[in-house]
Amino acid sequence: NWLVRQRGASLADIVAHTQAEPAAVQTILDNLLTAGFLTVDKASEPALFKPNLVSRKPRTVPDKLWNALD
Repeated sequence: NWLVRQRGASLADIVAHTQAEPAAVQTILDNLLTAGFLTVDKASEPALFKPNLVSRKPRTVPDKLWNALD
C-alpha cells in the first residue's frame, strides 16, 4: 500500500520505510518485477520502482456459448 500511495520509490526509500536489509528488499523487488507487479523507471536518478497497476482485460463470453443460446 505504501508504494502505491507513493507512486514509486527508490531502493533506498523502500529500505528506509521497511527497515529491512537492502539485499532482502532487492530480492523482493526482483520477484515483484519478474511477476509484473512493478516497473523500473531507469530515466530517473536513482531508479524508481513503480507499481504496475494495469487493469485486467475484461472477460468475454465465448462465441460457442452465445451460439448455443441462440
